[in-house]
Amino acid sequence: MDMAAADEARLTFERIADDLRQQIRDGELRPGQLLPTQSQLMQTYKASSLTVQKAIRLLRNEGWVIARQGRGTFVTRSADFEDAFEKVAGDLTQQIYSGTLAPGSRLPAREVLAEHYAVPLNVVTNAIALLAGNFLLRYLGELPGDEVYVRDWDDHGFATQLTHGRLVRKIRDGSLARGATVTVDEVVDTIGGDPESADQALTFLTLEGRMKKAHQRNGSMAYVVVGGEFGTEVPVAVQPVDEPDEASAAPPNEFPAAAGVADLAYKLERALERIEELEERVERLEGRDTN
Repeated sequence: MDMAAADEARLTFERIADDLRQQIRDGELRPGQLLPTQSQLMQTYKASSLTVQKAIRLLRNEGWVIARQGRGTFVTRSADFEDAFEKVAGDLTQQIYSGTLAPGSRLPAREVLAEHYAVPLNVVTNAIALLAGNFLLRYLGELPGDEVYVRDWDDHGFATQLTHGRLVRKIRDGSLARGATVTVDEVVDTIGGDPESADQALTFLTLEGRMKKAHQRNGSMAYVVVGGEFGTEVPVAVQPVDEPDEASAAPPNEFPAAAGVADLAYKLERALERIEELEERVERLEGRDTN
């Protein structure tokens, strides 16, 4: 194709997009309405299928229309943006937690993701920004740009979240069944990360009611699974793991209430440490935005 023909093709798909855009502005094509089929648009504008596809892709990237698999392309409604955003952000999060997007790996380009999910570019951009704010993704040089990466294990906040997310997946899919026992070292061996991140993730699961602490015979700490979905667990009595026999058992705790308060204080201390860490990160990010 020579330069003149290429320019003509470019002008044709832009002209089709301009016309459809104006029909949406004028109300001829209303929010939620199905866009004419590709064959209909080819006939209306006397254009090739490739030209029509480029026009529709342009409108989709700009947020005027949204594609629904097996149903066609529709004029965008405000609710579509929310649904599309949740779809992209949720799927990327699950890919990170499952390992499909490995720690340190580069995310596909925004245009590729927009094409894959059939959503506007700004939806992908906002989903990436959310996951970056949640410390799952990072921009190259910590500034917004085209290159986006999954954070790596050496980022403590990410390591804690990833460990927590993968443990939650194991509880939900039954890999960690109700009553199963894990230790910090076992979590590091099976999931990765470092002992501090594993300990913090297990502490969060305890605060959420998914796990309970239990002392082992050797005096170390273990965690026992007590539920699945947050808010739907049925409390169960968890006995200490590898309890010593009666002859070697320690005297009963004379101050059970004090022990409960101490445990709660520990949990609150760890939670406050996490909150302070997040606040510091937010302040650094806000400082960069201001500059």
